[in-house]
Amino acid sequence: MTDSSSESVTSPKESPDVPEDQKIVEPQPVAVETGLAIRFWLELMSYPPGSARSLWLFVNDDWRYLDNPDLGTQVSVQNAFCGCSDRLEVLVWYSGDVIQGLLVKTR
Repeated sequence: MTDSSSESVTSPKESPDVPEDQKIVEPQPVAVETGLAIRFWLELMSYPPGSARSLWLFVNDDWRYLDNPDLGTQVSVQNAFCGCSDRLEVLVWYSGDVIQGLLVKTR
């Protein structure tokens, strides 16, 4: 193997033209809230066309959504509401109207 300056580099390089104060990215606090979902709505096809297909859950008096839910999430949520609503509930973590995470758990 030969050492060449044209080889690709995977480590970060310094950017000499960027001022130091612009290189630092401060994390922004995100307010995450929780609540129990009491209704759900699953888009079987995206609407409007071209947008992401979403799972909607009614939590704390408003609709929250999760884009492109996987099959396991869809089945678990449907079972919580349709098959076992007396034994299962859906706990949701959200920021604004976007679902950050959810958990189907026993009551």
